[in-house]
Amino acid sequence: MIFPLNDSRATERAAAGGKGATLAALRQAGYPVPDGFVISPDAFAADGLAPAAWPVVQAHLLRLRAAGANGQTAFAVRSSAVGEDAARTSFAGSFETVLDVCDDAAVRQAIDAVHRSRLAARVQAYRDAHGVTADPRMAVVVQRYVPAEQAGVLFTADPVSGSHAHMVGNVVHGSGEKLVAGEATPDAFTLALPRGWRRCRRIRR
Repeated sequence: MIFPLNDSRATERAAAGGKGATLAALRQAGYPVPDGFVISPDAFAADGLAPAAWPVVQAHLLRLRAAGANGQTAFAVRSSAVGEDAARTSFAGSFETVLDVCDDAAVRQAIDAVHRSRLAARVQAYRDAHGVTADPRMAVVVQRYVPAEQAGVLFTADPVSGSHAHMVGNVVHGSGEKLVAGEATPDAFTLALPRGWRRCRRIRR
């Protein structure tokens, strides 16, 4: 029910959700993905994390802290819904993310808050509008938190036109959470394919 990102079971979308499975696959392929673990939907009761799962979570937190400088590690607690992104739907920015969480009590509160966000009114409104009827199942990813000077999102197709002739990137200063939540106006750039020609606009110093 709870798997480190290096575990092959963490790449299974039914257990880890889309985000968790992708992060696990990237880490296992050698990409620089911060270490962490996935809590599958089966580890939750109706009102939050199942009591039997919490000691396992604490053991993983202890492992991650032991690998940090002076045992000091902050965590990012992230949503990873099963089936959150499909051909015609995307729940990006709809679920909760809690960043820079340190002590065990705060981590547990964050895990429960992220899991509950699957039932948020904005999520239900989006589901209703797109005819999504399947019961929402939410995995939760806990990773070592990496403070960002800049962060961004890269769309591998133009999100407006759907064109694959170029990619579109949005960048903000600091954490990317405010970008995906629609709380910040980003700088933008395009990257044309296949020659890698860059055309930038509104990149502020």
